Amino acid sequence: MARWTRILTLTVLVVAGTHPGSLFGAEADAKTPRPGFKKARQAADDAAAESLFTGPIQRFAITFVPAELNQLRDNPRSPVSCTVQVGTQRFEKVLVHVKGSAGSTRGVDDNPALTLNFDKLVPGQRFSGLDKIHLNNSVQDPSLLSEQLGRHLYEKVGIPTARATQALVTFDGRDLGPYVLKEGYNRSFLRRHYPDPTGNFYDGGFVRDIDQDLDRDSGDGPLDYKDLQKLRDAANLSDLRRRETALEAILDVDRFITECAMQALLVDWDGYGHNRNNYRIYFEPRTGKATFQPHGMDQLLGNIGKDLELPGGGLLARQLFDVPPFRDRFFSEIDRLLKEVLTTQVLDAHFKRVGARLMPTIQSLPKDQREWRTEAIHAFQDRAFRRIEIAKARLESQPKPIRFEVGGVTALARWQPRYQRGQVKIETAKLDDIDTLYIQAQAPDSVASFRAMIRLPIGKYEVRGRVRTRGVRPAPDQRYPGGAAFRLSGGDPVRLFSGDTGWTEFVHPFQIHDPRDLEMVTEIRAHAGEVWFDLKSLQLTRVP
Repeated sequence: MARWTRILTLTVLVVAGTHPGSLFGAEADAKTPRPGFKKARQAADDAAAESLFTGPIQRFAITFVPAELNQLRDNPRSPVSCTVQVGTQRFEKVLVHVKGSAGSTRGVDDNPALTLNFDKLVPGQRFSGLDKIHLNNSVQDPSLLSEQLGRHLYEKVGIPTARATQALVTFDGRDLGPYVLKEGYNRSFLRRHYPDPTGNFYDGGFVRDIDQDLDRDSGDGPLDYKDLQKLRDAANLSDLRRRETALEAILDVDRFITECAMQALLVDWDGYGHNRNNYRIYFEPRTGKATFQPHGMDQLLGNIGKDLELPGGGLLARQLFDVPPFRDRFFSEIDRLLKEVLTTQVLDAHFKRVGARLMPTIQSLPKDQREWRTEAIHAFQDRAFRRIEIAKARLESQPKPIRFEVGGVTALARWQPRYQRGQVKIETAKLDDIDTLYIQAQAPDSVASFRAMIRLPIGKYEVRGRVRTRGVRPAPDQRYPGGAAFRLSGGDPVRLFSGDTGWTEFVHPFQIHDPRDLEMVTEIRAHAGEVWFDLKSLQLTRVP
């Protein structure tokens, strides 16, 4: 919160500044372009747009003739014509419709989220170099910061994402207050990010996956969905090695893994990886590869305590991360992002820069709005910084890919105690100079264990170790037999130990049919007694 204190002392309201539109108007567009005209216009549009997203916050006054407003009220998704005033600029015949999906849609007489198209009825018309923008009501992000932070971080890792800023909106004379302004996803967006913008650009829509024929926003080729089908076919190959090769050929895998890793860090639960939502797909003609663009990032950093989970929502994410090398790259990428991109230094600089523009506008609001907006801004900033530390801790606790030594053997480590019920003593302890995992049942029906998570590829394995017991009286339950034992989480032990035993070796064979994380368990389920597991003896062997 202290980081915002200096910003909150600013009291000057900056709103209706004038940004130049395109240097080339509709009349120039209608003529035969001169050599270099398109390139010069694009440069001018880019400069004007950059000024919008980094300059003063603008006020949009949107007005209608009564018939158009009534038509929008009756059919909010059907575009109607309106007039838009921004500072001294006035734009006629701008098409507008209500946008949003579950959770964010609001009616025309409430505070609707809007899409504005400036050039549909007036060819060549631009607002600050843009032909399409969105004005988001941000009902799911009272801080107004979520979209901007997501875009900033994706920009740093080279993933194309719509630029964002804030705006003030007046709708048919009603002051709707602060909104989030975003550029549209269309060919102009593609032209800025890709050498060839003529490829197929698909809109994922609302919780639709790549196994459906998605809506195409732009593309010069036939709408036969062959590119989407090729992506689906690659993802659905049953042989993992063939799937890996096929996906590398049709998908920009590096970018996709980076996007999924960023979504995990930002707790973007409503993106493609976890909810097959809020995404675009562009097939670049030069490479034939698909690239994903995140969209609708107004709910970042909600549950900041969430684990760093592999994405399992979208079909492509599920199938891709079934391939062991891609799984390893996912967690390696999270590690890199935490070191190079999502850092306290990056966040601090970003929030100060955004705050210098936003906070004067927040200070100009009525007192009740000013107070809760300011509180929401502070809370979002605080969650962002806290997420970094939580994510680092979560990454450290993630199972690491097993590295087998010569002979296919590795020691099992990173054992964590877990109490389940009863009264127990659980600790690492020495017994006759042997390092052990020690558990003592001190009351009837006591259960406790040491557990270690590991990540294994397909194959046959066995765990070996040594165990010693004294006075163990088994306490079975409906799911598991009683005694002291080693087992895999969710499975049964191969051998149980009870009573008094000297050091005894055990072997637990098992087989992995699909790559996954496994939890190893050394436990006691007893009314009384104690058990020692020789820590050094606990080893995993890959069986040929």
